[in-house]
Amino acid sequence: MSIKRVFKTRYFSRWFRNVGLSDAALCQAVKEMEKGLIEANLGGDVVKKRLALPGRGKRGGARTLVATNKDNRWFFLFGFRKNERANITSEELEGLDVGTAW
Repeated sequence: MSIKRVFKTRYFSRWFRNVGLSDAALCQAVKEMEKGLIEANLGGDVVKKRLALPGRGKRGGARTLVATNKDNRWFFLFGFRKNERANITSEELEGLDVGTAW
């Protein structure tokens, strides 16, 4: 079994602190994604994953975009609260350049 490495972009880290998430929540999300529990495969090894916010659960929680090789590297790129926006825009998705392969 390989060692899992979880990374946060600078933007994600700021957002992460503001919404009160914990590193344990990210590790739990990685465990779920390893089992195939994702909300959407955006292509280019980028997936959308729901996270529960403290006191709100997953339904009223947050959405994250994670780049991964689905083995040992997990990069949390972007996060947003579900009540602040419905999804990312096509321009934002394009900016991620999801066509890039590992």
